Amino acid sequence: MVMRISSIQAFNNGVNGLGRNYSNVIRTQEQISSGNRILTPADDPVASVRLLQLEQQQAILGQYKENLTAAKNSLTQEETTITSVVNVLQRIRELAVQAGGGALSGNDRRSIAKELGEREGELLNLMNSRNARGEYLFSGFLGKTEPFLRNPDGTYSYQGDEGLRSLQVAGSSNVAINDNGKRLFEDVSNANRVVEVGGINNPALTTAGNVPVPLPADNIAAVDPADQRVFISPGLVQDNQAFNSNFRAGEPYSLAFVSGTEFRIYDSAGADVTSEVPGGGVIDPLINSGNTINFRGMRFQLDVVLQPGDNELDLDNLLADTATPGAPGINTHSFTLQSAPTDFAVSRSSTNNSAAIVGSGTVDALVNPTFAPLTNQEVFDRMFPTSGVLLSFNGTNFDVYSQPYKAGNPILTNAPITVGPPDTINVFGASFEINGAPAVGDEFGLQPQFQEQRSILNTISRLRQALESSPTSPAGNLGVRNEVAIALTNLDNGMGRVLEVQTEIGARMNLIETTEIDNEDVTLVNKSVQADLRELDYAEALSRLSFQTIVLEAAQQSYVKIAGLNLFNQLR
Repeated sequence: MVMRISSIQAFNNGVNGLGRNYSNVIRTQEQISSGNRILTPADDPVASVRLLQLEQQQAILGQYKENLTAAKNSLTQEETTITSVVNVLQRIRELAVQAGGGALSGNDRRSIAKELGEREGELLNLMNSRNARGEYLFSGFLGKTEPFLRNPDGTYSYQGDEGLRSLQVAGSSNVAINDNGKRLFEDVSNANRVVEVGGINNPALTTAGNVPVPLPADNIAAVDPADQRVFISPGLVQDNQAFNSNFRAGEPYSLAFVSGTEFRIYDSAGADVTSEVPGGGVIDPLINSGNTINFRGMRFQLDVVLQPGDNELDLDNLLADTATPGAPGINTHSFTLQSAPTDFAVSRSSTNNSAAIVGSGTVDALVNPTFAPLTNQEVFDRMFPTSGVLLSFNGTNFDVYSQPYKAGNPILTNAPITVGPPDTINVFGASFEINGAPAVGDEFGLQPQFQEQRSILNTISRLRQALESSPTSPAGNLGVRNEVAIALTNLDNGMGRVLEVQTEIGARMNLIETTEIDNEDVTLVNKSVQADLRELDYAEALSRLSFQTIVLEAAQQSYVKIAGLNLFNQLR
């Protein structure tokens, strides 16, 4: 069978063949010039999809690399700042030890207090450090909010939140790039959670319904009573579990001398619990270093300071007044021991239009007028925000918001002013005095200072104030000694927390280092796979180009010869 092929068909077939061969040559030349095997997705659809996935992975790895660099820079700055904080705290501890010397004069203590004040300010500046982006290192998520402020009463308040900013550095790995100041500097275990009240003939021990008159918070009387010879230090927590489960279960306790060398402790039910004290309540009243009382997780220091002219052989009458059996006399020394109440740090907005001041708050056991039959203490424990509240005067009463305050926060409650004198408000069980008439828009911050924790700055501030104002009397020396003991314990707790966080920063830096290595390994594998899929085999391509060129030239020559053939050539 003979197939007829028209001249036009033969021409088109030749042209198409030439075009196809020419395209093959051009494509190979482009591959060689670019170095890529795949020029368009059509060249290898499967490999093109895989390359797209690898490129996306590479972009993510690039972002991880930037995050790792940012995290490393932030943590390096934080670590440097914390190292400076540790150095300052070590110097403050040295000053505290120095201040505990019993032979120091008032001027010596004030000199130490002056340097303490300088170190206190240095520490405040370090705690308010910023990073390279201008964000505060220790304010949590609130990077633009200054974390620590000094209040008018000399205490310090934390204005940040408890957040931790973090960056993703791997597929399922995030690293924190800061630490909030609340955990780092505020929530430091406080060893001083128990106060003593009473002294001479404490009526709370023997007369129902009477309330003892408390000594000042620093355990130093303004005028030492001529007949007071026994002093008990504020208690220091030695065992948190025993304190929480045992001490609190039986408070308040009464401690009373029954002779010149022996005391008794009674719990709130009147039971004698002296047997739980090592030594059974027997002391040496003439020992210079004082007597240590360990009781239900607490440690107290008991000192007997005799007055000039006292007879050391008549201690029974001097301390317990045993001349009147069965009844306390004027010299009976007795004390009430109980957990310290919650304090409040009160701050005042600088934009307030009035001179009104909100005084420090108290929480009592009276029935709360709004939430009866609950007591103020019960309402406070259940409802008062641990982060504090913001008061805003609306012209009639105070609107109460939770801290940290943000625009749009809902009002928690309203606190009306109870006309006095003094004028007061009750905020979730806590009562505050209002001094002066507030103006519309006046704002005040109230932050509870729970006795379980005491911030590092507040510990230093209390020690400084004690050194500045302490009398050089025997009672004054004991008060300074007690405040130094509290400060040293709390400073050790604070340094422990700071060093704990410093260790965590080191662990994060190690994580960053290993993640960088892992990401670099993944990047190398990624690039290798991309190269295998995309890059050209030059030896194969050059051989193919040579072959395709020969084919193209042969096709061109054949086409020229075939195109020149016609019927007339056969007539010759």
